[in-house]
Amino acid sequence: MIVLSLLLAACQEPFSEDRHDLVGFRIVGIGVEDGVAKAAVWSGEGPWHEQTPTLSWALDGEPLGEGFEVTVPAEEGVLSLTATSASGEERTAVVDVRSSGGALTVARQAVVIDGLTLEERRAVTGSNIETAAQAGEAVRLTLSTLSDVESARWMSAGGTIMELEADTADFLAEDIVIDDGELISREDAGVGRYPLLALVIDGQGGNRWLWTDAAVGSSELLLRHEGRLVVSDAAAEPGLIAATLIEDAIGGVGLSDVVPVTDTAEQDDLPCIPAVPMSLSWIAEGRCARADVLGARVVLEVW
Repeated sequence: MIVLSLLLAACQEPFSEDRHDLVGFRIVGIGVEDGVAKAAVWSGEGPWHEQTPTLSWALDGEPLGEGFEVTVPAEEGVLSLTATSASGEERTAVVDVRSSGGALTVARQAVVIDGLTLEERRAVTGSNIETAAQAGEAVRLTLSTLSDVESARWMSAGGTIMELEADTADFLAEDIVIDDGELISREDAGVGRYPLLALVIDGQGGNRWLWTDAAVGSSELLLRHEGRLVVSDAAAEPGLIAATLIEDAIGGVGLSDVVPVTDTAEQDDLPCIPAVPMSLSWIAEGRCARADVLGARVVLEVW
């Protein structure tokens, strides 16, 4: 698989928000996978879209087509995207076409963070967790398979995300304001799940991303899927499961009627899904509108 991708959208467009904050309609990633243009578009509401955005692609200024399955007929050049929301908001992004590494995974630790400086946080040792940290703890997230020239940039929908190392960040369920290195305010943001996005950049255009979540003080039953923590009505062993997609106010969709399966036979025929098993990133990125998949029976991998 060849992935050519991504830009750090907050550096490309005149956003007034901090680059760590997932707010407002925006492009968070573009690229090419297996010769097809790909995009990650944040809706401004959460990791889902009520209506799919319109995507218009160009290579070196020449139109390529529209949508999520547009062929890119070259392995180098300048890939550009204009994304338009259902309400008419328009965003543009440009990136050099470069190959990058493969899929990312994330590991989580629970940490107790008092001091917020880099040195203070580096001195804190965490304990491994599968899903949620306890109330009052932070979540330390570490990405896999980063090369020596790659580093991660993180965004969160609520709470505060703070980079620690090239592959690691701390998520705090707090609203923290720091100005010119001085702590202005630090307030509890509440227990629960928080959607995140990790963008991995190599400085040459060969970048990649992972949708993920942090959970603090949550008592929900959560299954791990790719980088996500997905609310479920039943536990499941690692492997393929079939489930019905239901509405979830935080993650966009949750899982009900969960059963283990050995193949993809239970997958409903959904026009927006390019392959099976399903990836919930297709909902987060706007390929599948949430209304079009609620109630559908899907097959996906959990671990």
